Amino acid sequence: MPTPTTATKVMAIAIALESGLIAALIAFMVSRHYDANTLTALSYAGGSFITVSALVRTIAKEIGLL
Repeated sequence: MPTPTTATKVMAIAIALESGLIAALIAFMVSRHYDANTLTALSYAGGSFITVSALVRTIAKEIGLL
């Protein structure tokens, strides 16, 4: 398998971060919809961001993009 270029690595990291941001936004909106206070909603969003971006980064590493 050929080694990935720098541009491929940057795109893989960007996709991981964007996926994390989308998950954080969804978690924040859903928790606010269910009447969570702001601090609780932000903690849910932060946890979702860390979890999803780490998962996508791990998957990218496993398939050889990083």
